Amino acid sequence: MEPITVILQTYKRTEYALRTIAAAHELLHYEGDLRWYIADDGSHAAHLLDVWDMVKDMPLMGGHSLRRGYGANANAAWDAAPSALTFWLEDDFMLTQPLDLTPHAYTLMDCTEVGMIRLGYINGAMLETPQIFGGRAYHTLPRYWPDTSFYTFTGHPSLRHTRYRDAYGSYPIGLKPGETELAYAFQYQSANEGPLIVWPEGYPEGGYWAHIGAVKTEDML
Repeated sequence: MEPITVILQTYKRTEYALRTIAAAHELLHYEGDLRWYIADDGSHAAHLLDVWDMVKDMPLMGGHSLRRGYGANANAAWDAAPSALTFWLEDDFMLTQPLDLTPHAYTLMDCTEVGMIRLGYINGAMLETPQIFGGRAYHTLPRYWPDTSFYTFTGHPSLRHTRYRDAYGSYPIGLKPGETELAYAFQYQSANEGPLIVWPEGYPEGGYWAHIGAVKTEDML
């Protein structure tokens, strides 16, 4: 099977990051090779030491620590990932129950019309009639949604294929995290065609995650 690179985006929030890593290591499953990449946005040394101590016995692909800002930090991690599949995880989303990436990886490898499978939170109002991709049912998220609080792309957990970035480009840089997500959602929404963002049918609306942090990275700048 195609390897998956888990990209953990982190900045200063040490307690959250350690809880996020521990839960994912215990509950995230994949039948193929699952390796981690630590994308640190230039945190202090104590944060780095604690995070690297947590992952030292886990399968690692690598990591970096350089102050770049949210978008540039994500782009650097995407550049470094050697595999076509990447699983994106921010440092304040803790997995609360087992999650198997295997069937979704098969979907992304088999179906060129899908670019991203969202696996975090979503508003049920966005879901369209499910379609079958790779033998599994997924809701397609609308390319455009008039209420901007329901933007299709977010930084919540997701499994992506490189065809998504090939089609819609890299993250915008120089913006705060929330502004970056809105701008990147606009890059997807502005396209007339390209691989879809989908949501597994039967996946709980609240997801399998606890959003454990009240501290935003943009408040720590």
